[in-house]
Amino acid sequence: MTQIIHIPADASVETARRLMAQSTEPQVALDLPAKWAGLANVAQMRLLQRQAHIQQLDVALITRSGETHRAAAQVGIPAFYSQADLDRRPNWYVRQAKSGAPMIDPQNPAQGLPDPPAWRLPAKGEGVVEQAARPSLHRARRRRIRAEETYRKATPAWFPLAGYALTGLLFTIMLGLFALTVIPAATVTLTPGQQELSVDVALSANPYLDFPDATLGQTGARVVESRIEATGSLPTSGSEQVAVGKAQGIVTFSNKGRQPVRIPAGTTVRTGTGTPVSFVTLQEVEVPGQVSGRVDVLVEAADLGAAGNVRAGTINTVGGSLDAQVAVSNASPTYSGSSQLTKVVKQIDKDTLLDQLYTQVQQDAYAALAATLEPGEWLSPDSVTTQIVADIYDAFNDEPAEVVNLDLRVSVQGVAISDADATESARTQLQQSVPKGGKLVANSVAFSRVGGAETAGSVVNFTMRATGNYVIPIDPDEVRSAIAGKSPEEATRILQERWSLAAAPELFRDPQWRNAMPAIPGRIQVRVAYSEAGE
Repeated sequence: MTQIIHIPADASVETARRLMAQSTEPQVALDLPAKWAGLANVAQMRLLQRQAHIQQLDVALITRSGETHRAAAQVGIPAFYSQADLDRRPNWYVRQAKSGAPMIDPQNPAQGLPDPPAWRLPAKGEGVVEQAARPSLHRARRRRIRAEETYRKATPAWFPLAGYALTGLLFTIMLGLFALTVIPAATVTLTPGQQELSVDVALSANPYLDFPDATLGQTGARVVESRIEATGSLPTSGSEQVAVGKAQGIVTFSNKGRQPVRIPAGTTVRTGTGTPVSFVTLQEVEVPGQVSGRVDVLVEAADLGAAGNVRAGTINTVGGSLDAQVAVSNASPTYSGSSQLTKVVKQIDKDTLLDQLYTQVQQDAYAALAATLEPGEWLSPDSVTTQIVADIYDAFNDEPAEVVNLDLRVSVQGVAISDADATESARTQLQQSVPKGGKLVANSVAFSRVGGAETAGSVVNFTMRATGNYVIPIDPDEVRSAIAGKSPEEATRILQERWSLAAAPELFRDPQWRNAMPAIPGRIQVRVAYSEAGE
């Protein structure tokens, strides 16, 4: 358990040490009063630490003084700002034992120290007499004085003069070299040439793209659409027997009772055997009011064709409620029902006519969409799509007709691409292809589409070719290094061979009488006339 020793405010360091000496616990914490600076230096702190080592105590400090904390940290004594901090670290003395200074034996302070260096020990076989025979401090000092007197003798009178002359000569040589190498300067004016550059740029136009990106080759587009109506006709190819006349005949109505019966026009009678064939009366008659009273009336078949030609005695049924009042019969057959071979509409006629009209619409679709383009737009033929909206025929299948007519309505769509957006993307790629330091000549840039376009869904993929000239870059540092120290003729030759120039290089030397470029590259000023090269 740690014993807390409270140090009075007027106590000295010696008092604190005596109080600590009276402790019977192995761990002691000194609670120092506020603004008490008795242990604020390392010397006093080491005295306290030494006494703790003698007593074999673990000592700690409780103080708010920053100087005391720093001194304690230097000697390895734990220091806390309050007793609460000390209580939160009950094992503080364990850490001190691991990292603190070693214990000192008062009886043998040198215990544990390393051996002295070899020069402090007697030589091998040397005894006390030999050690006493070594030079004393006085004799050693005199030897050093005599050795220094040699270096303190006055130098000859001619020596400074020779030094001054040598210094002046060196200065003159350096000044001459400076005049020959540093002072000369030159200015070189170069007009770089132009190099043609061509780049094929793969672009994709997407009408549903939110943000076009020229660097990625993505450009915007818009969907254009139109409606085309076409009409056409085609002779029918089918033929069938078609009924063209209705059979007629005379039927006789017989009264089944004694009251007269009125037979209105349009009364239906039919055959009673086989497939019923219906006839209708063409006029209104009245059957006499007596049993077996008879009246004849003209009838006509309800349907066209030879099926209405029936044998005598086959019409025996009256339609409706009159069947209970009268009976009917035909004493003679009906006649005049006929059919003939007539052209009719077949499905193949409709399909052929639809194919012809649809092909014509597809051929006209590009022109119809091109009429809707805005200035500066172009339409990819591969992006044009057609969709049949309605196909209306004027006749049904197997219906008699010499020709079949079709009214076709088709919706056409395509992707319109802006030349401005496409060329801007191509221009960006062309600019990125210019070598570092080169400059693109604006009035030399041209754009063209290469090959056809391919459509994938609503996206049109195509290739733009961007061509132009760029001014060949010239590195001034390379120019300086290449012509430094060369004659004007050789410098001109080197410049024209190594760089493509639009004009002969202009060399200006200062001074003019020196027939060589400056040897120091930094004294050569290089002026590159890019503005003149781009004209």
